[in-house]
Amino acid sequence: MIQVGEDIQKVLLWIEGLRDEAPKCEAVELLRRVFRENFECARGDVQKSKTTPSDSVNNPHDPQALWSSKDAAKRTEWIGYKAQVAETVEEQPRKKGEPTKAVIAAIVIQEATASDKAALPVVERAIEAAREPKPQKLYVDAGYTSGAELARAQEEGRQLRGPVQPGAPRKDGRYTSEAFDVSIKNRSAVCPAGQRSTNCSRLEKAATGEADYRFEWKSKLCNSCELRSQCVRENQTHRTLLVGQYHDLIQSRRQEQKTEAFQKDMWRRNSIEGTISELCRGYGLRQCRYRGIKRTRLQGHMSAAACNIKRWWRRKTWEQRETKRTNLVGQLLPVTT
Repeated sequence: MIQVGEDIQKVLLWIEGLRDEAPKCEAVELLRRVFRENFECARGDVQKSKTTPSDSVNNPHDPQALWSSKDAAKRTEWIGYKAQVAETVEEQPRKKGEPTKAVIAAIVIQEATASDKAALPVVERAIEAAREPKPQKLYVDAGYTSGAELARAQEEGRQLRGPVQPGAPRKDGRYTSEAFDVSIKNRSAVCPAGQRSTNCSRLEKAATGEADYRFEWKSKLCNSCELRSQCVRENQTHRTLLVGQYHDLIQSRRQEQKTEAFQKDMWRRNSIEGTISELCRGYGLRQCRYRGIKRTRLQGHMSAAACNIKRWWRRKTWEQRETKRTNLVGQLLPVTT
């Protein structure tokens, strides 16, 4: 690896020595980028970098193909891109053998490092670009549901149906924010012992403009509380609680997602998992046929279009067969007068 770095350095120094005659092309810039991301110079010696950027080049034939993983445990990792798929929801359950009426409304190909939480507006814009109205109800998984998105949907008069991530587990056996009844609107919070907070402060983040809310309880309330050992640390005089500005919405959704009605409603989302599987197994969505994100996006659109055409054909064929069968049954029925 060090030898490779030294060779790259020699080539780059030779190119810089050409001055006006130095070639200015993508290959040279790519070589500089690879050297910068993988090596560092200390006292003139080339050494391997201790860290590598998340958006570093993994394949010189397709520099836009980035490394990513599905979860913290890195059980699923890949080099390439990420696909976001949206389809229409069928309101009524299908008969046995009945083809689906759902169609793929949008497919968005993003960089592999793109966040799912930031993908929802991108998918909505793709639907609008297809001259379709913005969905009034969206079914998503926990990766797309956040306090900010719940608030945006509420402001726009739409429904965002999806679970939120569970809260932080209890640390050292002490109560977390989930055990408190918080109301951002009323600037108050009630602790597990039933005591209302005595102070609330709004802390705005200068970088993002988002706000946190800090609730406090007086020391005399905490000192005389039977639950003090489960709530207040030994080095604290009273309990404080810091929550985000969307805590009300998140807390409400966590309570709602425990209900049977919510869980039954979320069954509507299950079909998208089958659609993703259909696109991968039947249309090669899992593998890039071309280099670069622009061509990969074209591949995604063509795959979705092919899937929709095949679904439409199956649906029309089934409807015609059902119509003929119904007409035949009608002819065989006896006529009474």
